[in-house]
Amino acid sequence: MAARPSTGPMRGATFLLVVNFFIGLSFAAAFLGVSWRSRAGLGRWCAAGFLCAAATVAVEALAPLLPSERQISLISSTLLLAAVTLVAIGVTRHYRPAESIRPLLAAFIVAEALNLSLRPGLPRESLAHALIYQWPYALMLGIAAGVVITARRRRMTDAALAGVLVACALHFLAKGLLPLVDGLRAPDVRDYILSVYAYYSQTFGAVLSLLLGLSLLGVIVAEAVLALQRDSLSGALNRSAFIERAEAALAALPPGRTACLVMSDLDHFKSVNDRFGHAAGDEVIAAFGAVLIAAAGEAGLCGRLGGEEFCLLLPEAGPDAACDRVEAIQAALAGLGFERLPPGERVTASFGVAPARRGIAFDAVLVEADMALYAAKQAGRDRYVLAGETVAGGGSFRIAGAPARPF
Repeated sequence: MAARPSTGPMRGATFLLVVNFFIGLSFAAAFLGVSWRSRAGLGRWCAAGFLCAAATVAVEALAPLLPSERQISLISSTLLLAAVTLVAIGVTRHYRPAESIRPLLAAFIVAEALNLSLRPGLPRESLAHALIYQWPYALMLGIAAGVVITARRRRMTDAALAGVLVACALHFLAKGLLPLVDGLRAPDVRDYILSVYAYYSQTFGAVLSLLLGLSLLGVIVAEAVLALQRDSLSGALNRSAFIERAEAALAALPPGRTACLVMSDLDHFKSVNDRFGHAAGDEVIAAFGAVLIAAAGEAGLCGRLGGEEFCLLLPEAGPDAACDRVEAIQAALAGLGFERLPPGERVTASFGVAPARRGIAFDAVLVEADMALYAAKQAGRDRYVLAGETVAGGGSFRIAGAPARPF
């Protein structure tokens, strides 16, 4: 009996359109669910994007029933371009909050203008038609990939998202070049659902949609987990997260390397709350936390242990370098302005610095740093004290003032 190779693709394309439709709806619902009460906007942008993607598939599936081929094509392409643009905006806002999204909106408008004005007059099988149709999607996804790749964050979830975005961009780039390949040209709009082209296009689309949705969800979930480990006011790690990471960092120190633990406490902080209110106290905590996080850098850790007490772990700094860092913190703190404090009101802090080496228990180092901090307070506050070189020893201290030095 003669084979009928087109039957499978015809059925498969229809089935895959249904699959892609429900992939879009499912991810839209998932993104809304995980970001409904979150301040992070990535989930909401992605929900809108995947909803537009689902609508695109619905239009393509209903193409044989709609009156105008041109209408079908323009609606479908506009919805898909809106989908990738919304995802690109969400990614940009997430990784570069201060960056304007106007270039993305401008790119959308230009691409849509070309789509509406030039593409309808071009033969569907032409290279120009394919490029105008497919490459704006590749451009948007490529921009999003570039944003993730150049971001300062370097978690596995970020790397996975960047890889998937690059794959999606390459997918649309390749589809734009299909007219150069005999037998793989895009079919007419009404014949799309019955074509081999649709079968393979929707297959790759389903795989990439799944990967993109999962990688975006991975980023959002990772951010949510990180948010649970951070103090919402100061941005520093909370006590348990800081101790867990600090213990791991000390255990990973190379033999012979000295790190430093810095305990800090805002001087007379209760007086700030009593005299100027808790809103002023919160402003001071937030500003001090930002200074400490900047001082910790990418290699260090900053945690809020409770109240006005913070702790830094500087794994790449010996005692002298740690003291230099503390002096820079004091200089930065002295230069801060506070909206809720009267002019001239000074905010100062005291610090205890304790060296740490591999093999020494974190709790022992923390005790040494706390003793040094206590000594700084007893010596008059607004200063730092360096514990003795032998962390577990008798606790000799060096008391120092704080000449200003930059980070």
